Amino acid sequence: MELRGFMSGFEICKPYLLMTIFELCLSLFLILIQSLFSKGISPLVLVVYQEIVATIVLSLLAFFLEKNKRPPISFKIVCYAFVLGLLQSSILTQIALSQMLLTIALQFVESTYESIGLNLQTPIIFLLAVFFRQEKLRFRSINGLAKMLGIAISASGALAIVLWKGPAISKLTWGSSFQVTTDAVIGVVMIVAGVLSTCFWNIFMGHVMRLYPAGFSLTAMLNFFGAIQTAVVTALVVPRSSWELKWEGGLVLLAVLFGGAIISGICNFVMTWCIHKKGPVFTSAFSPLLIVFSFIFQTILLGNSAYLGSIVGAVFVVLGLYLLLWAKANDSDKEEIGVDVSINSPLIQP
Repeated sequence: MELRGFMSGFEICKPYLLMTIFELCLSLFLILIQSLFSKGISPLVLVVYQEIVATIVLSLLAFFLEKNKRPPISFKIVCYAFVLGLLQSSILTQIALSQMLLTIALQFVESTYESIGLNLQTPIIFLLAVFFRQEKLRFRSINGLAKMLGIAISASGALAIVLWKGPAISKLTWGSSFQVTTDAVIGVVMIVAGVLSTCFWNIFMGHVMRLYPAGFSLTAMLNFFGAIQTAVVTALVVPRSSWELKWEGGLVLLAVLFGGAIISGICNFVMTWCIHKKGPVFTSAFSPLLIVFSFIFQTILLGNSAYLGSIVGAVFVVLGLYLLLWAKANDSDKEEIGVDVSINSPLIQP
């Protein structure tokens, strides 16, 4: 009985745990690749190699784990996969348009500011979900008010981390302040475009997963088309000499394998599964954690100072996230999201 209760509790907590781990891995990956860009590594070439690795990993998993459960692939599903591969989201995490824009943006702005831009996806996805009737906006209900308040608090905390320093907690020096330059404007424009691409991907992915509920197979197709699209663009704008990656103490190989197998591969599938089970607003609600994790890692690994504004902002991010997730968990109207909210099906089908 105790084991059964533990497993039942784990199934309930599984989407929350997986999305937290997803943001943790993403923050580490952001810091890793930004350090490589300063050494002359082409971001587009790096994306291509990552997507090739992701396609191989996901294809193998799909072959062994969904061999007898994979629905027939129709032309309609292939077209959806092609478009979603172009839009694919999650910061450097997924394919083509979004990944290229967000990856290149790191050449112009720091990862912290990109994290702030990505935090905007939660309110944008919420509005898109309301527009596409995947969420119902209920101002008079406690859950509806809690959702909007949670988003506002979380977004405010994320902005406070960057915009308000406050007194320094340690004596180290925080990185350079944000200045409005041509490079900064280019980086911001790319981040905005990448975030919008991410938002539409989150909304449409839930619909496609209902049509083709084979997570590994679908994400493998998305990565396959994304790899082709990225390779074509890269071949047009990047000289042939840049395709040969540098070693840089093994960091380039680590970035390709970690970014391909874990971020674009496994984490991509995890996000797809969570969207299918809990809806796009649920998955986007965890994006503020990226800022908190980035702040922690930059403080610990890079020696940046911790400021009072960062600590207060992180607290607000967590409070806002908790409030939003509380509202989602206590939502009595299961039709409020246009997806299957059951989490009883396993993450990996036997």
